[in-house]
Amino acid sequence: MIYVGIDIAKQKHFAAAMTADGEVLIQPFNFTNDSKGFSLLVSKLKTLNQENLLIGLESTSHYGENLICYLYNMGYHIAVINPIQTATLRKSNIRKTKTDKVDTILIIKSMILNNHRIFTKADIDSIRLKSLCRFREKTKKSKARLKIQHVSYVDIIFPELQYFFKSGIHINTCYELLKRHSSPNDIAALHLTYLGNIFLKRLPTAVLVKKKLLL
Repeated sequence: MIYVGIDIAKQKHFAAAMTADGEVLIQPFNFTNDSKGFSLLVSKLKTLNQENLLIGLESTSHYGENLICYLYNMGYHIAVINPIQTATLRKSNIRKTKTDKVDTILIIKSMILNNHRIFTKADIDSIRLKSLCRFREKTKKSKARLKIQHVSYVDIIFPELQYFFKSGIHINTCYELLKRHSSPNDIAALHLTYLGNIFLKRLPTAVLVKKKLLL
């Protein structure tokens, strides 16, 4: 069995390849965390027998997710390594060295000495789902922050506006009004018919149907 250890970082990863007997087939080298770097890694791995190859990565933050998905789609077998296992091996080392190049070898030794779990399709789906969930949470926080800023600006420029709408200013009708006319003087000069048309265009379809039935 040929083992490949990859030490994950934000911008650059380190990788090395070694046999179970301790023969280093690929000396530790770095590659960037992008498409160009991934291609460099695969070009080096192609010199090895893919069917007899196992790639190990520590279970770290999201920095390695793109690489994991890339290698999985290329058909490589990927093992998840617990960082505690490599930390234990590092402590057993007399010098207790902590460098990216050394860590690639420690990851390989951890795969040889300890149990590891192979990535499956479910793991890949989980990575993508987590990424979408993180994006959704960031979007929600950004939206909440922008709403607070919006209220503060309206309080300064047009404080009466928030009391005009029963549901507050965070509704499509109010947004449409402010998008077309952002100052109090502009809104005060509007004709009531024009103003009513703006409100009717932003009302939900169900409300408009109900109004037509009542007419």
